[in-house]
Amino acid sequence: MPIFKIPVVHNLAIISNVHRTDLKKRLFKKEEERDACRSVKASTSRNPFEINEEFVEKFNHAQGSVDQEKYVHLAEQLLCRTKRRAGLRCLGEGDHVELPLAWRGLMFLALCRGKIQNDALDCLLKSLDQAPVQAEQLPVLFHLGESVLSWVCADSAQRPSLHTCDVKMLQVGYLVFLRLFLSYISGNLSGYHASKSRLHHFLKVLAQYELCYQPYPDMLFVVNFILRTGEMICGFRPTDNDPALFHADLQGRCLDQVLWHCLLSWYCVQNNHRQLSQTLRHLVLLRDELLLDRWLTCGLGLMVLGEAAKSSLLCLHVLLDLSVNYKQNNNGLEPDREVMSQKRSWPWQLEHIYTTVIADICQHGCSAEIRKTALVGKQAFTGQNTFNAGGLLSLLKHNHREDWRMRYSAVQALMKLCGGIRGDLSREGLRNAAWTALQEHLGRETDPRVKEAVRVTEVESSGSKNVPSRARVKIETRCQEARVPKHLIAWRLAFTLSQLYLPPTPHQLLPSDKLTKEVSPPARTKQEIPTPLKPSKGKCPPTRTKHLPYKQTATHNTPRQENLGKAVKHGLSIDFRIRAQFNLMKVVEEQWQKELQRKMAAEEEAERGDIERQRRREEETFKEILRNRMEKVKKDTKPYEL
Repeated sequence: MPIFKIPVVHNLAIISNVHRTDLKKRLFKKEEERDACRSVKASTSRNPFEINEEFVEKFNHAQGSVDQEKYVHLAEQLLCRTKRRAGLRCLGEGDHVELPLAWRGLMFLALCRGKIQNDALDCLLKSLDQAPVQAEQLPVLFHLGESVLSWVCADSAQRPSLHTCDVKMLQVGYLVFLRLFLSYISGNLSGYHASKSRLHHFLKVLAQYELCYQPYPDMLFVVNFILRTGEMICGFRPTDNDPALFHADLQGRCLDQVLWHCLLSWYCVQNNHRQLSQTLRHLVLLRDELLLDRWLTCGLGLMVLGEAAKSSLLCLHVLLDLSVNYKQNNNGLEPDREVMSQKRSWPWQLEHIYTTVIADICQHGCSAEIRKTALVGKQAFTGQNTFNAGGLLSLLKHNHREDWRMRYSAVQALMKLCGGIRGDLSREGLRNAAWTALQEHLGRETDPRVKEAVRVTEVESSGSKNVPSRARVKIETRCQEARVPKHLIAWRLAFTLSQLYLPPTPHQLLPSDKLTKEVSPPARTKQEIPTPLKPSKGKCPPTRTKHLPYKQTATHNTPRQENLGKAVKHGLSIDFRIRAQFNLMKVVEEQWQKELQRKMAAEEEAERGDIERQRRREEETFKEILRNRMEKVKKDTKPYEL
């Protein structure tokens, strides 16, 4: 007889203890089966190349050589994939580039211990240095800023000495906050109140550890830069306790006068404008503004002016003059009245920026004369004495106690300069001069804090071999040979500000004779002067060409099209999309030239037809006059003949 199991429903929930225990066991077993199915599905659908906190934790807590080797190999694969996403070989541009995702992955890999940490930090530094500035990067920039501040406050500030990862992490923070501050100037930070509030919390903690970096001026400058830019980005000081005290939004305000005139100078150099000399004269009149406490905006102005000075000797002379005017008194020379009127000197943060800018010009200047002038300085006259002032080597001669930070920055800059141009035969003389002057100064230096700069620089540059050096050397060498602007953060800064505050399609003016003499000819003759349109080969009367409206109107390329043209002309490494875009522009220009020639030929033919019809009409009129005269006068002579 069959047995039927009839389900029993306990409406009143009155069951025995045996049935209750059995029910609990069955429910617990079903829950375990569901959890097992969920875990299997999660393990099968999980991306093995996903970088998150779980991967970092497993990497740092791996036990045994087998597990460690497994995670190291996986981390190297993830790093190679992230490098491609960051676009390190194409200057951060291309269809395959995903900067927010790449920066987030590199920051996670930077939290791993060992060699992979230095590799990830080097790649993140290079990507932040050369990538374009875009509004879509703001969420990941806030995330990077919080991660850097958390690292510095939790690990770096607690250690008795600096490590390589600490120095590189602070440099990442400098680039992140520089990009955030540039977005703040652009007016793109309206909102993000939650991110600003979290940044304010970390900035309050960072302000307490500021004294820990006093022996290292370069690191102290980065900390001061982060605090000052964080104060302006968040809208309140780090000492404020109320995170809800957001001040009025000051975004979109006018630029500082020094930054504005430096930007105009860069604009004139890029577009061969005739007002360069006038703009630089106005900039020299604003040198008293550099003595104030507004070192942040003035420092950005010096960076922009340094980019212009890489290809303009006139801008370099003005940049050196800005520092010579107040440094002559400290050297014990005869100061003029202008020097005596200036009782204060620059803030030390601005002096550090100036030293960095001069060292960058020494390394990446477009001509040998510019590089030599940036290293040695320009000649100055005081009475009967002649000396070189304003250059990188002259910064080593300040022997006052309060100038030890400047000597520290100069020694560090010379160390990086000698290491950056090592192996370049064309700059071997520049490197020898810098190295000889550095060794002579270290021989007579008595301050141990300045000598510490040598060791810090060696530690900082110890991980530079981990960067993909082949692509770096390839791009930088071609850029130097072609003398096109380098796509680094200072050039990105100047280019972004010019797009915001200056005309997008400037008038391409030919330089005057005076300006051509003042600017270095090798850097300005062929690449930045726009090439005029070639005249058509068809025979066209000159009198007719003057009245053609499309012949009088000149076409102006946008800055992006000019950069594409220079990159393709000099063979830089660009992606397929940019090359296809440039080829398309070439085809359009050729078709436009053909259309122009066709229109000119059609108008010339129409003009010939009009002339021929007019001539026939006059001949017919004259014949009609002769016919009427023959009928009336009975003579076949012409009317004007006797």
